[in-house]
Amino acid sequence: MGESERRSRGAANAGLPAELTSFVGRRREIAEVRGLLSTARVVTLLGPGGIGKTRLALRVADQVRRAFTEGVAFVDLAPVRDADLLAYTVSDALNIASRSPHDQVDVITDFLRDRQTLLVLDNCEHLVDACADLVNTVLRAAPDVRVLATSRQRLGVTGERLWQVPPLAVPDPDRTGQPAAVPESEALALFAARAATVSDFVLTEDNWPEVSRLCRRMDGLPLAIELAAAGTRVLSPGDILERLDGRVRILASTDRGAPSRHRTLGAVVDGSYDLCSPQERLLWSRMSVFARGFTLPAAEQVCSDESIPPDTVLDLVTGLVDKSILIPERHPTEIHYRLLDTLARYGRDRLREAGEEDAVRRRHRDFYAAMSTRFSTEWFGPGQVEQARRMRAEHANLRAALDHCLTTPGEGRAGLVMATDLIHYWVACGHITEGRHWLERALALNPQPTPERASGLRRLGSIAARQGDAATAVPALEECRAIARRLGDGVLDAEAMAMLGQAAITAGDPEAGLPYLQESAERLRRLHHPPEQYIYLPLLVALAKLQLGAFDQAAVAAEEACRLCSRSGDRWYLAAALLHIGYAEIGRGNPAAAAAYAVRAMDIAHDFDDPTTVGLALLCLAYTAMATGDHRRGAVLTGICRGIWQQAGMSLGIAALFSPTMQPLEAAASAELGETEFRGAVAYGTGLDLDQAVAFAHGADSAAMDRPGRSDSPLTRRERQVADLVAEGLSNKQIAADLVISQRTAEGHIEHILTKLGFSSRTQIAAWVVRTANTVQHPPARHQRASPPPAAGTPLPPGQHT
Repeated sequence: MGESERRSRGAANAGLPAELTSFVGRRREIAEVRGLLSTARVVTLLGPGGIGKTRLALRVADQVRRAFTEGVAFVDLAPVRDADLLAYTVSDALNIASRSPHDQVDVITDFLRDRQTLLVLDNCEHLVDACADLVNTVLRAAPDVRVLATSRQRLGVTGERLWQVPPLAVPDPDRTGQPAAVPESEALALFAARAATVSDFVLTEDNWPEVSRLCRRMDGLPLAIELAAAGTRVLSPGDILERLDGRVRILASTDRGAPSRHRTLGAVVDGSYDLCSPQERLLWSRMSVFARGFTLPAAEQVCSDESIPPDTVLDLVTGLVDKSILIPERHPTEIHYRLLDTLARYGRDRLREAGEEDAVRRRHRDFYAAMSTRFSTEWFGPGQVEQARRMRAEHANLRAALDHCLTTPGEGRAGLVMATDLIHYWVACGHITEGRHWLERALALNPQPTPERASGLRRLGSIAARQGDAATAVPALEECRAIARRLGDGVLDAEAMAMLGQAAITAGDPEAGLPYLQESAERLRRLHHPPEQYIYLPLLVALAKLQLGAFDQAAVAAEEACRLCSRSGDRWYLAAALLHIGYAEIGRGNPAAAAAYAVRAMDIAHDFDDPTTVGLALLCLAYTAMATGDHRRGAVLTGICRGIWQQAGMSLGIAALFSPTMQPLEAAASAELGETEFRGAVAYGTGLDLDQAVAFAHGADSAAMDRPGRSDSPLTRRERQVADLVAEGLSNKQIAADLVISQRTAEGHIEHILTKLGFSSRTQIAAWVVRTANTVQHPPARHQRASPPPAAGTPLPPGQHT
């Protein structure tokens, strides 16, 4: 996977979506919101749909991001309909690949506890209570976290500061003494910019009053202005105004209780709807069932029928893009299209009025259920990386399809099948805890002893085993076996038996687990099932043998898994198999061989954006570095691993196996480097994101690490930021604005810096910064901090069966 395609876990800044159109104005608003964030921990931007809350929040977040050493995380809540999915959505935005069985809110709060992060929650209005509970919990546990929310109503959390987003300013078209130049107006500038993308419209001294009247009629609402500007393809501003006036009068007479701006936006959207052809209108309404975005093939299957033939969808999509109804978003290999939330709501209303909602939602479910089945059947073989990327891009739609199944009478069985088919997505793509959520919901709706329930129980048992939750895994797997025996399904019974072995191994009892694995393998052989379909069996045997210290046997089992991967083209299991061989080489005292296997495993896991396997590979490399005397490199790699362990939300049993060996090596490295330098190198590693960590493992930045570090600095990270800004010549007021803190707080930091460094002037601080600028620059710490080594008897690394 290329760098542009990879989601870099741990880099929250990467979570800010790109702005697809130019941002116009709002300088005063940005400054005011930044000022509020310097004194309040929760700021909520309020306003009706179309007022520009999201764009303003994004621009503010982008400008203040360097004030937050762990970055900014953007959480789009518009596609989330189930409050139970809020925590999973926030975890995904924070790039937490949680494998923990614990409550997801607890995982988030533990993760954020010592982090300096800005959390942007967008479109909270339909999840206000759940958002308020989450924000209150996070703020109590994480004192350096701040929240910027957008909503149509307040969250009602402690300390919340409300800021009403105003409309864009519009000049009076009838005022006298107007300068010769076209007036500088945010509303007019926005109209001109958007109109220029669809027509040859140019704002001039002659037509600006007409445009101004149009923008005033639209109450300065940015979305309304953009939609009206799209109409210049076929209408003049005057024609648009005349049509709009008529619509607002009709709405005012029929909906007297609606606020003026709601009526205005409704009239503008109505006007855009009328400018569409009948087929474009129909497609608009049908596309509203998609969550966040969709591909052209998805639209062709979900939205087409006799009234919209599949071969006409492309032309209709092009027309809706031209009218600014659809927004195209370029992904690595395909284009996705998205309706803004306000337009999607409008489309859903039209779909409901037409009586088509149930039918189109069913087609949406069928499309993504078929995608899930295809993913399940094609996963074991070449193309896994591309499949993982494609499924990640469809995550919101997969959720929407599952939710439809589990909330619609008579659809529960389809939901169970879909949740089961997605097992490799849940496990391999960082959504194991959410996958357990869906499986548990689906199983609760399907209590009958059917083949579908048995298969779902097997997957739930596997996930629970991976999470070290034998109390859930064992009953689920025993029930699965009972149903399988009743149905005469020997294959499923044998698979569940293997999962019981996995549960025993994760509980720290490999001797109890091995007989299950051996009996499972023997039964599958008697049933003539191809061994490459069960690569997990030799992998589980290898893990058990590693736990027992039988390193030669572990290597033999892992090498068998490698051969099976070669026959099937599988890459995901191959990473785990190579890693198991690497750890076996550690046990056999061959650090050079272990490092070679670990690097190969790391590179494959990095392609999958799998931080857990990458972390285990880096731990192996940390051992080999320290064992061969490269103490500083080993310390950095140790820091990287500790950060990734916390990011993964769990400790890892395979790492604990070598804790007795690692601890004396770390002690020797600390003695060789000195405690301060050792701890600084560990902290440096903790601050690397996944891409940087892999680059370091391949030798990047080695020269920098050979130079004396800044780890002996007495300054905290925040004080170091302040010192750097002092060196840039910023005043206290400017420093406060840049870091989104109060001026008094900035002054306090400077006093602390002067005291710690023994200086008496800002000039001395600046000189000190310059002197230390040539030493290694530790990047801002990402979403990992040092954590203790994992405990024994904890869940498996990736690569075990699902």
